[in-house]
Amino acid sequence: MEGQFKYLFSPLKIGPVTVPNRLLSTSHHTMMIDPRSTDTGTGPGFMGERYAHYLGDKAKGGTGLVYAGQTAVHPTTEWECFNVMKSYDEKAIPGMQLVTDMIHKNGAVTFMQLFHTGAYHAIPIGGIWPRELFSVSGLSTLAGCEIAKVMEQEDIDELVEYYGRSAANGKAGGFDGIEVHSSHGYLPQQFLSPLTNHRTDKYGGSLDNRMRFLLEVLERCRKELGSGTALGVRLCGDEMVPGGLTAADFREVAQKLEASGLIDFINVSLSNAFFNLVPCIAPMYLPGGYGTYAASNIREVVKLPVFTIGRITDPVQAEQILAEGHADIVGMTRAIIADPELGNKAREGRLDEIRNCTGCVQYCLGHQIMGVTTGCTQNPTANREKYWGIGTIQPATKKKKVLIAGGGPAGMEAAWVAAARGHQVTLYEKTDELGGQVKLSRKLAGREDSDNWARWRIQQMKRYPNIKVVLNQELTPSLVEQEKPDAVLIATGSAPSVNRPSEVWGPTAMPGWDQDNVVTPEDILSGRVDAGNKVIVMDYVGTIKALAMADTLALQGKKVEFVCLHLFPAARHEPINQTFARARAAGNGVTFSPTSHISKVSGRSVTIAEHYSGKERTEENVDTVVVAFHGVPNDDLYFALKGKVPELHRIGDCLAARDTGEAIYEGHKVGREL
Repeated sequence: MEGQFKYLFSPLKIGPVTVPNRLLSTSHHTMMIDPRSTDTGTGPGFMGERYAHYLGDKAKGGTGLVYAGQTAVHPTTEWECFNVMKSYDEKAIPGMQLVTDMIHKNGAVTFMQLFHTGAYHAIPIGGIWPRELFSVSGLSTLAGCEIAKVMEQEDIDELVEYYGRSAANGKAGGFDGIEVHSSHGYLPQQFLSPLTNHRTDKYGGSLDNRMRFLLEVLERCRKELGSGTALGVRLCGDEMVPGGLTAADFREVAQKLEASGLIDFINVSLSNAFFNLVPCIAPMYLPGGYGTYAASNIREVVKLPVFTIGRITDPVQAEQILAEGHADIVGMTRAIIADPELGNKAREGRLDEIRNCTGCVQYCLGHQIMGVTTGCTQNPTANREKYWGIGTIQPATKKKKVLIAGGGPAGMEAAWVAAARGHQVTLYEKTDELGGQVKLSRKLAGREDSDNWARWRIQQMKRYPNIKVVLNQELTPSLVEQEKPDAVLIATGSAPSVNRPSEVWGPTAMPGWDQDNVVTPEDILSGRVDAGNKVIVMDYVGTIKALAMADTLALQGKKVEFVCLHLFPAARHEPINQTFARARAAGNGVTFSPTSHISKVSGRSVTIAEHYSGKERTEENVDTVVVAFHGVPNDDLYFALKGKVPELHRIGDCLAARDTGEAIYEGHKVGREL
């Protein structure tokens, strides 16, 4: 309903700046430096056109405050992870201006975040960078790759100067505000926390001493910014680690920061990722608004505007947070990646059109860890805004009759995009329900939000009268011949197989695959098979599906052993969901046997071999063996039609069995190209 957001779409004054609404896209790493940078002698480059379009679409879509960054303030933090933008070099200013001009043109305010990781370093830089890492107290890096140097006074002085230089560049680049990152285990938090600060000089010991570095940084930034640019801190609200700073401790820190008179806002997040990465970025296993308590706790004792974050994906929940006084502005970063138009849709009362974040973290954080540009499984236009962004779907020059086989994410995405371009689309789904494999994945324990992949596309197709959905009917060659379409899209997905391991693994395959008690996760989730009481889950793939299957069975009270080829369960998945899923499964009683495989199934006896030692053991009285393996494309229809229709495409698992994000991307791409 339009007008239901009294607070979310009201303006907010933040120091000298007024933001048009309370919707915030916080700083996040994207791997989007300008590839045209010629400054290769000093490491990664600067903001550029691609990044400007990425952030500009968030402003165009109705977000009031859009952050850029994180940006490196000093050479010793450029290699925290791949492709980090830098702010300390004046040559960064033109790229900054591209970004700020785009955001301002689209009606939003923009802040830039400054960060230094200190010893929190994801990759080693030895031999890459001719500088040592900086550390408060000689700590090991995040990955344990190298020991960082204990900062001397001249190092601290130099770094404070570089913060000021970076703030000045940000102001010159057109940013309305600057934020100093003092959370997530980064350097200012390493000074603050007794877990990492073991110094005996004026920067260690008492809270005032441990705050000294942060206050020196803020003082230097304020000197450069003057009174016309906002300055604030991203502050941890609770380290969530035994022996670390508590929510009560951070109330005192926040009060001291406010009393300094140096800052205009406090942006509250959680955790010390030096010890516990997970709560910094929320997977679908965490509830929406899980971090709001920390912001609320600080807002009780300060008068400055307080920001909150923490898997807030629903504007209705954001409105409630504001209405109840827990915060002054709400960060919905990953929700806005999933749908940059979230703000406009919410303000106009079009809530059912919002493309909800699933919390899968696969293409946002997961891509970053792999060294790939940030994307979104839900939103295939993310990082392609210049060509695929808001308002870029144009009417087709020739309207076509399009038939689509398969009502999974790929087929549905192709259907609505094609329809938006004016094509006449008929989608055939052989079952009585749309969704494809998502229909089963949403039944896995803790993975219910994966339903968003299907739910939004079902709703989106309803918006177009030129889409006809035919359920309980399979598209066949004879039907295609009868309909005489201009284009046919095959999105028939893939089928699970327990026979493929013998083809792929050769000597590691074993007798017994054809027994009735050797089944797939799909057999269990569909209800075709009752797993019994003692179950072994064998994972050949390394994604989260098999692990979540084991967790689901354990929650049903079954005795479950998880066997996998990899060093640890769900090894191919990004670490956030992976860590939560492993912890959940272990807590529910699942036992793990990594670097192993099943070498034989004989009746209810299952022999398990460990790779490195070669030792085998036999488990007796096993009711069911659940095998997760790569799917086999359902491509019969494609090959039956190849060369017989004017235009033929296959997309998603029908092309090759991969993940949902790949299927959605291919559906979107074909829909635009028809």
